[in-house]
Amino acid sequence: MMVIPLQRNTTDSQVSAQTSSLSQPDRGKALCSICADRATGKHYGASSCDGCKGFFRRSIRNNHTYNCRFNRQCIVDKDKRNQCRSCRLQKCFKAGMKKEAVQNERDCINGQRAKGPQTLGTLSISVLLRAEASVHQLSALVSPWCHDFHTKKTACMGDMFESMKQQLLLLVEWAKHIPEFCSLPLDDRVTLLRTHSAENLILGAARRSLPYNNLILLGNNFVIPLRGAEVEVSKVAFRIQEELVKPLRDLDITDKEFACLRTIVFFAPDCPGLRSPQVVRHLRLQAHLLLGEATCERRGRLGELLLILPSLQSVAWQMVETLHLAQLLGEARMDSLLQEMLLGEAAKAGQRLCTAASLLPTQTGTEVYRHGDAANVPTA
Repeated sequence: MMVIPLQRNTTDSQVSAQTSSLSQPDRGKALCSICADRATGKHYGASSCDGCKGFFRRSIRNNHTYNCRFNRQCIVDKDKRNQCRSCRLQKCFKAGMKKEAVQNERDCINGQRAKGPQTLGTLSISVLLRAEASVHQLSALVSPWCHDFHTKKTACMGDMFESMKQQLLLLVEWAKHIPEFCSLPLDDRVTLLRTHSAENLILGAARRSLPYNNLILLGNNFVIPLRGAEVEVSKVAFRIQEELVKPLRDLDITDKEFACLRTIVFFAPDCPGLRSPQVVRHLRLQAHLLLGEATCERRGRLGELLLILPSLQSVAWQMVETLHLAQLLGEARMDSLLQEMLLGEAAKAGQRLCTAASLLPTQTGTEVYRHGDAANVPTA
């Protein structure tokens, strides 16, 4: 008669003890010696979280050199660890992380593929990075970079239109450096350039604005403040900062990851009127696989990057609506290139979209083609 109550009391006591232990704060967990986030173990010689572990590994493998703008006195904690890479890397070294541990670590891909080019299908990381480098070179020729933030002016609607036009021309030039794009039928090239041009503009603006918290930096060195600009423009700028810049900054996006993300946005097989949707779908799949390789060192990173794309599309739609309204109200005049690429309207002069690339100088910066020359349409 006494056995059953005794067993029940013992079980109740055990359950009560377990429940009590679960309700207590987890005081035994180690903290990251760099940013004080919860550590996941000892990595490269120091107790650290996955974020600082990945940051240190990428910095060493890619031989990155960072500069601090505040005399190397930046706070490196869970909330501010992405604001200064230089101070974060120095703190990694001070915590005991060793460069040799990264260099000797086994790569996430097998040795045979690591020795060869990082290629999947016909698209490759090296091709995408060369395309990005060519755009940076041309951008420096068109709008030389000014490092003094205080000299940058607030953009009016005309300045924004001018920056958009410049970036669209650079998008054409970027596409011309991808052989797979040049091998597509001419009409498909035009369709791809036109359909998701707004997303490419927003993605580029978000990346340029990563160092800033209260503004969006345009490609022509003008800025759009989150407060103080026109109401509708400020709304778009605020969404870019909150929904794109902050997530990309928190992820500490790399050059390889950005190149793959841009390619995924660009090669969209759902574009209306494509003659070769299966080819475009295959190219986007290759870009997905390349992004998977670029993020394989950190579980879940691929998904985090791809989850940014719906917000990118939504912000792009809002931007196009804002520009269309400004055009209708006569607040600013949009030339035929912007009308065709962003608003989907036929250019008034009847000129083909891809001839916009002829406005850009060549890579040597010595020759400028005339607008409207059909021979300058991107070809293989």
